[in-house]
Amino acid sequence: MDRVIPVLVLIALFLGVLALMRLGWRRRAAAQSHLPAPARDEDLTALDGGIDVGPFDAVYVSTVLADQPLERVVAHGLGARARARLSRGTHGSWRIQRDGAASFTIPGDQVLDLASASGMAGKAVGGAGLFVIRWHHGPDATRLDTGFRMARRADHDLLLTRKDPA
Repeated sequence: MDRVIPVLVLIALFLGVLALMRLGWRRRAAAQSHLPAPARDEDLTALDGGIDVGPFDAVYVSTVLADQPLERVVAHGLGARARARLSRGTHGSWRIQRDGAASFTIPGDQVLDLASASGMAGKAVGGAGLFVIRWHHGPDATRLDTGFRMARRADHDLLLTRKDPA
């Protein structure tokens, strides 16, 4: 009986921490609600004239504010890590199909750069192991970085060569 009270206190403390984490996630989403939802459920061929390369298997790591790799964007489900398939359209659009989270498209005219990074919110890897799409979004052209851990390094290297639309 003398152990029951400390166990109950630890359980209450654990549940309190979880509640605070959820509150923080919701506050971050509310603070980022000015960003419009990215294009969703659009057929890449209708949007972009066809698929240039892909789909490639990857892990969608997160979307963060550009040049702020720890400032995760959680609005509109962009903070949810998921397995994904990544395709590039013939005119530079990127289609991100996520398992268990909403898929979305980054229009080619919003893509600013393709690069590699060693990490961002949700994932740190050695070297330049993340494939990153830098793009601008919304009426204020907020610059975002969307990161992927590609299943194969050869896919990562191939996608880096696709900086210019075909």
